[in-house]
Amino acid sequence: MKRILICLLSAASCACTPMAVPVVKQSLSCEFSASLLQSCGDAADIKQGVTFGEMIEVSRRDRQALRECTQSHKDLAGEVAKCKENVDKHNAAIRENEARDAAK
Repeated sequence: MKRILICLLSAASCACTPMAVPVVKQSLSCEFSASLLQSCGDAADIKQGVTFGEMIEVSRRDRQALRECTQSHKDLAGEVAKCKENVDKHNAAIRENEARDAAK
């Protein structure tokens, strides 16, 4: 009877020991607007027998589309960089918490 009581007390004392439980934050996700993810349009087709004036107009439209596409690409690259920065901060906070818990 004495042995059973000693075993139960030892088992109970182990259960009372504080144990660090890792707390993992929810992972981040990057959401981009549909306009940023939209692909750029194709260059305009040049028909047979185009006049010089029409060619200038086609060229003007293509250059404008290229400017818009370039700006869209820059905006998307900026959003991706912000997202990466947020993910890096999030991961650093998790590593910091893990290191602090490991030191306890």
